[in-house]
Amino acid sequence: MEGSSQSEAPRRLEGKYLGMACCWALGLATLVAWNCMLTIEDYYYKLFPKYHPARLLTLIYMPFAVVSMAILTYYESKIDTRKRNLSGLVLFFLSSLLLLLLDLASSGKGGIGNFIGIGAIAGSFGVADALLQGGMVGDLFFMCPEFLQSYF
Repeated sequence: MEGSSQSEAPRRLEGKYLGMACCWALGLATLVAWNCMLTIEDYYYKLFPKYHPARLLTLIYMPFAVVSMAILTYYESKIDTRKRNLSGLVLFFLSSLLLLLLDLASSGKGGIGNFIGIGAIAGSFGVADALLQGGMVGDLFFMCPEFLQSYF
């Protein structure tokens, strides 16, 4: 039997290290965006002394992430995973940018309007996380195991 069957592994994996580097960069992009949101909590405590910004970020982010993930799981067969991943990355970028612009526009002044704006941005972080994490893990699961490891 000289022909190769479908179940055999390929003899040479070309581009494996480049793929691992790309997966690492995508994982880093999601980590930086979320870390930006979490490390600013001390600043929010000073900016909003009457409110509880740490609770806001958790209590707003998590329901948006869970509900979005449930909806995306239900409609999984109808959704293009590549577009889902790209829209998640774009939403992470836009949310980080909006967070910065909100602070610049308010000149570092607190208030209920700014607090609600931060809550809305925390919700968009939850949706972006649901879009990106589920799509990337789903795609990378069917690829080389090193890709999934470098993403996480």
